[in-house]
Amino acid sequence: MVSQWRYFILPLLCFILWGGAAHAASVTAVADRDRIAVGESIELQLRVAGSPDGEPDFSPLEANWEILSRSQSSQMQIINGSFSRSVVYSMALMPRTQGTLMIPAVCFGQDCSLPLPIKVSKTQAKSGGTDDALLLETEISPQQIVSQGQLLFKVRLLRRVDLLDGQLNEPQPTGVSAVVKKLGDDRSYETRRNGQLYQVIERNYAIFPQGVGLMKIPALQFDGSITAGRTRFDPFGQQGQRVRRTSQPLKVEVLPLPSDVGRRPWIPASGLVLDDDWQQNPPKLTVGEPATRTLNLRVSGVQAAQLPELKPKMPAEFKTYPDQAKRDDQFSINGVTGALEQKIAIVPTHAGHFSLPAIDLDWWDINQGRWQRVHLDPLELEVSPVPGAALIGPVPSSTPPVQKSIGTKPAAEGPSQTTVGAVTPVPAKTAVGFWPWLSLALGLGWLLTLFLLFSKRQRSELSNQDSALGNGHLNEKLAYRAVLMAARNNDPQATRQALVTWCRLLLPRDQNSAYEQFCGAVGPAFLKELGTLDLCLYGEAGQPWDGQGFVKNLEAWQPIPVNLQSTGLPDLYPTDLQKGL
Repeated sequence: MVSQWRYFILPLLCFILWGGAAHAASVTAVADRDRIAVGESIELQLRVAGSPDGEPDFSPLEANWEILSRSQSSQMQIINGSFSRSVVYSMALMPRTQGTLMIPAVCFGQDCSLPLPIKVSKTQAKSGGTDDALLLETEISPQQIVSQGQLLFKVRLLRRVDLLDGQLNEPQPTGVSAVVKKLGDDRSYETRRNGQLYQVIERNYAIFPQGVGLMKIPALQFDGSITAGRTRFDPFGQQGQRVRRTSQPLKVEVLPLPSDVGRRPWIPASGLVLDDDWQQNPPKLTVGEPATRTLNLRVSGVQAAQLPELKPKMPAEFKTYPDQAKRDDQFSINGVTGALEQKIAIVPTHAGHFSLPAIDLDWWDINQGRWQRVHLDPLELEVSPVPGAALIGPVPSSTPPVQKSIGTKPAAEGPSQTTVGAVTPVPAKTAVGFWPWLSLALGLGWLLTLFLLFSKRQRSELSNQDSALGNGHLNEKLAYRAVLMAARNNDPQATRQALVTWCRLLLPRDQNSAYEQFCGAVGPAFLKELGTLDLCLYGEAGQPWDGQGFVKNLEAWQPIPVNLQSTGLPDLYPTDLQKGL
């Protein structure tokens, strides 16, 4: 009986022992180096043979090491009927501090690796040919700045090895809120340090602190991979070595604004230029015709958003319509240059000689620490009346023109001159012949002919005068209809031109200021419509105009045409217009 159990128990024990051996796992930790420097990484491999009890727990590593990357590969083999399985976990680890750091045991359930000691030195390791092969530098200027002034921040990466990849974080100031602007693309050049030639990648920033106090710029960090020759895990030198470089933290003192800022615009700059296109070549202006004045402001070290709008003072005889200012930032290694372009539509309302006031702009010089002032001289302008105003057509006076005597010559020609057509006295004769009667008949016929010619000419002039009056009245009606037609078509330019022409026909005695007198005589609602028309013509581009409100006010104000024969406005016009004129 015992012998029978022997044959059954022995195979069972062999099967259990063989199954346990088949499922047992071993975990081995291997590092490519045991000595590194701060900022260098090591490659750690966890080699698992067999089937472990569970998934790996990498949390013990994170106490002293930063896991930069992690990968996994597996392999299965069958040799002479024997089955084997292995898994390799590869990780790039970056030390968090210096000294002798332990790579702790990494466990896969009950299966754990052995700890590994790694010595991390402060300076670069001599092995591997990377002694001072990679440097990260930062620089800031100036060390003190007023609020909203420009700081120039430079970052330089110097290398004597080939970079496979890399990433550099952005500056993030603390302590004082700030605006950070990157200045263009990275620059590449060469330089020498301690007799060694380095390839340099330089990146520039402009920082604008918005408060007051101590501003700190934390250390920047560069993470990358460099070619480091052959290693234990990469005999062909293709994988690369992970490296990290950290810059020194910086501090900047941000000063408060000057006490005498007052109402001045706050422009902390290193340079400022103000240009006026009318300074070199003043334009020739005409009453009622718009002209565009362009002011350009360029400021070094200030963003365009900080620049104030330019609204110079103008005489009361000019209407101004400033357009929306155009702003633009230009970037270079010297910082930000803010540009502002201000266009102003100017419409003169009176003819004559005028002087535009000077333009002064104060700004704070951050290099010298004091106020500066840019100055533009006053402008002398000549405004001419509307050309061709007299060609609209003279309006006949109510008094008929004085007619000169056709039958006489001026007395200034001398007493020796005789009156044309007068009868020369004939000495008395005792006998009246035929010739005196013939001369008398001829003289009377001549006088009759002159009388008939004079009457015909007078009738012709009266007819022409009546025709002129009728044509003037007709022209005014046509001009009035042209205004309404242009307004109904929502055409602001044609409406303004037709309105000026109609006003000149309406007030022929003062045509140069007829439009202005008309504007002063209309009611508030109509005056608002005229202002809307001017804004559309000379204000911001692209603003549409609806002429229906204009038509409604014009028809309500002027229901009937003007009688041009009167010296003033007829009684049928509103009383306010007669008072204004």
